[in-house]
Amino acid sequence: MGASRRVVVGLWCSVLAAAVVAACGGGDGGSSNNPGFGGSGGDGGSSAAGGAAGDAGSGAFGGTAGSLNIDGGGGNVHAFNVTPEAPQRITVPFGTQAPTVSFEATLNGSPAPAGWAVDRGEVGTITLGNTATATFTPSGVVGGLVTITAGLNDETVSREVFVELTGEQNGADPTRPGQAGQIPGSVSELTEGGGVAGVGGEGLGVAVTDPGVRGALDNPSGSGAAEGLRLLYPYDRTVFPRGILAPLLAWDWSLGDADAIQIELSTQSGSFQWKGTFGRPAILDQTGGAFIRHPIPQDVWEAATNTADGASDQLALRLTIARGGQAYGPLTASFTVAPTRLSGVIYYNSYGTNLAKNFGGAVGGDGRFGGAVLSIRVGDSGPQLVAGGHGNTTQCRVCHSVAADGSRLVVQHGNDNSASSAYDLAPGGSTETPMGIGAEFPGVSPDGSMAIAPSGQLLPLPAATAPLAATGLTDVSTNVGTPAFAPNGQRIVFNPMVSGSISNPTQKLIVMDFDPSTLSFSNLQEVADYSGSPEQVRPGWAAFLPDSEALVFHLQSQAGGDGNGHGAMFTRRGSKAQLFWSRLGGASNVTPMNWLNGLDASGNSYLPRLSAPVSMSCTGDGQQVGDVDADHGDDANLNYEPTVSPIPGAGYAWVVFTSRRMYGNVATIPPFCSDPRGVDLVTHITPKKLWVAAVNLNATPGTDPSYPAFYLPGQELLAGNSRGFWVFDPCRPDGESCATGDQCCNGYCQPNSSGELVCSNEPPGGQCSQVQERCTTAADCCDPTNRCVNGFCAQDGPK
Repeated sequence: MGASRRVVVGLWCSVLAAAVVAACGGGDGGSSNNPGFGGSGGDGGSSAAGGAAGDAGSGAFGGTAGSLNIDGGGGNVHAFNVTPEAPQRITVPFGTQAPTVSFEATLNGSPAPAGWAVDRGEVGTITLGNTATATFTPSGVVGGLVTITAGLNDETVSREVFVELTGEQNGADPTRPGQAGQIPGSVSELTEGGGVAGVGGEGLGVAVTDPGVRGALDNPSGSGAAEGLRLLYPYDRTVFPRGILAPLLAWDWSLGDADAIQIELSTQSGSFQWKGTFGRPAILDQTGGAFIRHPIPQDVWEAATNTADGASDQLALRLTIARGGQAYGPLTASFTVAPTRLSGVIYYNSYGTNLAKNFGGAVGGDGRFGGAVLSIRVGDSGPQLVAGGHGNTTQCRVCHSVAADGSRLVVQHGNDNSASSAYDLAPGGSTETPMGIGAEFPGVSPDGSMAIAPSGQLLPLPAATAPLAATGLTDVSTNVGTPAFAPNGQRIVFNPMVSGSISNPTQKLIVMDFDPSTLSFSNLQEVADYSGSPEQVRPGWAAFLPDSEALVFHLQSQAGGDGNGHGAMFTRRGSKAQLFWSRLGGASNVTPMNWLNGLDASGNSYLPRLSAPVSMSCTGDGQQVGDVDADHGDDANLNYEPTVSPIPGAGYAWVVFTSRRMYGNVATIPPFCSDPRGVDLVTHITPKKLWVAAVNLNATPGTDPSYPAFYLPGQELLAGNSRGFWVFDPCRPDGESCATGDQCCNGYCQPNSSGELVCSNEPPGGQCSQVQERCTTAADCCDPTNRCVNGFCAQDGPK
């Protein structure tokens, strides 16, 4: 949920109460959250004095309230009304705050001072205070349905306004802050950090000055099928959260180049419509490259995604491409925008980073590269160095795990696999503490106070000078592979490498309960069992969903050049895997996440492949890998190492995973060419990158809960990236600014006396919790449809 919406929710009652005779009670006029479908009106509001409520009418956007008939107790009937009564529909040019809508409150036909409120402050504002007339002013940056409420004498009347936000532009506009960062000033900017605006490519194009080309884009002469025109990225059916940087549109066709494009975005309800026309990005004049990709302008993407509202009001994309005076298309795709704004930080492992060079032998550049842990704060266009440094291999810090609350990180030393360090994470920087006991890929508890080492020992953090006196786990296994805690801290999952009590341990996933008060592990469950399959078919790299009742994992189908073995499951040298999920309760619940992996409902790959293999000689860890799936025809089997954000949003969990699939037409070299010692990663972009996919928290066991993934913006473009942990920000104390309660140490984000959102230790008036605020059970949440997931109120998702 966006910050502006939260201000209104927190202040709605207090705004009405501020009027002399207004109150927050009474029924509303019946509003529908389904604009355009003619919902029926609701009750006109009950009278505190015992009079009958007026019946509400029905309206095109969900109904309007009727007049309120107030019995003063002496038999006299008075009418409280707000005009205009009919639903209002206004068309607002993008970036403007007009037209406005004026309302008047009357009592018994005469103007009456009322208190006013609007339910969606991101769409527009209403005149505040005790006044008979009020004006609704659109924000100009978000469209949709709003409900205006007037309060008088303990009664309320509601009216509706539907805002159609429209826009059109021709060429990039550097005066807009959102677009200025999408216009590169030099060739070097194309590959620095996360690339242009965090997604790569060449940025926004110039204006199209030829009226003939603009006319052709409005009226394409062909579909482009004969030219093999296809959209490479983003994928149709993707679920995006709000707050993610604008994606890079990438296409392919036999004509190879383009002169101009037209991008159209619209919602199903008509709440948002925008058209942009762009010529070749100016930087192509310096690179000599083809025009084969283009971003959506950032400010337009923000407006579109803040307006689109879940599966009931999807966002549609149309892309038309012109070449030689003819236009082709449009290419189309539809996206669901989850009505939630994710926050937090993603910590990931990078081999080949330029931010910490601690190895020699790189083929490209200055011959040096680095192994380190980097971070991306949601919305940033490039990563930051967290663990590791310049120098020799003693500065390498890799093979990490992170506490779900964002407080602590554990890493392995690159020059000594038996050595580890813990980092205390803070907004101002991190502090390294060497650990007495090493731990490669440990399972770190949600609060960062302890970690499970691969040996099965439970280690206190940060120093870990001696193991804690835990019971139950080492009796099961003394090599637990890659363990992970559940977000509630009361379960663990692991893939045992050895066990005296479990048959075929390497082909199973095990869940056990954990009691933090007694440090005891118990109640062993086998949640995945691949006994009887070939030896190299093994589950691992498991992670729990936010409700701690289900998990996702990596199922290796081919070990690649590292052989079958019983050691760690590598993601290199031709190894192949897909991601699966299961609800707890038995191995029979295990189901592949086909849409995430790149397969449609029929099991066919929807991921693009090259028309011909890339001919490239490259090695990975000393082995020739340039000829492995060089046309990216098997990308649906190149998905690895899932982790899950502990922050659900709009009924979805968000899975971060490593993939070697093509990223549009930006990263197209053979999938396993990611070792800087075996391929020039300065002139070539490796496809080893991080992706994110939505997973339906309400999914039925045995069904696919996933959706097509999106590329994680902000990750380093010229490096191989893996093992991303999306965790909470280090929490903020009371009084600091916030957008959502999960950013706050005490779990609440509420308006202060100035209306600014700040961290708090309780909800307003000690009442209920808003979305992403602290809860113990669902009964703590203001919205009765919310769930309490991982200690925070969460919107229910698709059924």
